[in-house]
Amino acid sequence: MESVIKKISNILSIIVVFCVSAVFYFNYKGFAYEDGKIVLKSQIAEAAEMNGIATVLPANMAINVSAKYARGSAAAPLTMYEFSSLDCPHCADFHLDIEPKLVEEYVDTGLLRIIFVNFPLDSNAMKAAMLSECMTYENYFGFIDKLFDTQRSWWMEKDNDLLFRYAAEYGVSYDEALSCIHNNTVAEEIISSRQDAIMRLKMKGTPAFLFSGADGNEIIYGVVKYGKLKEYLDNRLAGLQ
Repeated sequence: MESVIKKISNILSIIVVFCVSAVFYFNYKGFAYEDGKIVLKSQIAEAAEMNGIATVLPANMAINVSAKYARGSAAAPLTMYEFSSLDCPHCADFHLDIEPKLVEEYVDTGLLRIIFVNFPLDSNAMKAAMLSECMTYENYFGFIDKLFDTQRSWWMEKDNDLLFRYAAEYGVSYDEALSCIHNNTVAEEIISSRQDAIMRLKMKGTPAFLFSGADGNEIIYGVVKYGKLKEYLDNRLAGLQ
């Protein structure tokens, strides 16, 4: 009987440790447990004015991110800032499955401009983000696609072998990659835009999508289905054209 009690006690201890660890993990990743569901913290923040699936932000808010890797025309009536962490599975799903549809229907037709913004959630994502910032414009989007497509291969690495190998495929040599991930200027730029998003956009997780146009700024937290996103874009664009 004593051995049975000891086994049960050990099992309960493991369950408690698991639950506590899970709470800390999801809290770190920007999620919280609310009403029986795991949701983005930003979605349970103070109530804000909504426009369908988007939260309305101040119209005069300055967007402090680099546009050097923008995809689409600067004259597009609407710009989408895609805040993503390169190790985030939901970000990968959006970038690989939904974004190509946006590019075909809205970017290639001059209606939408997309700017990818690195919002790294851990040290490996930070290294990947820094490497992406060292790409030429021509190679940048292919490299981002590659990292999302091979996410499960590199994000748990303790060394930089795969990241450096992928960087080499897109024109950045080993020595250049090594220099890049130790470049304080690049790190400061990424951290600065990340902190700015946390403070002003109330971001606590990824992905998030900030849509900016002449009619103001609105943000969508988390991935939404393409149909819902298309409906939102068509409604916004109808008032901008």
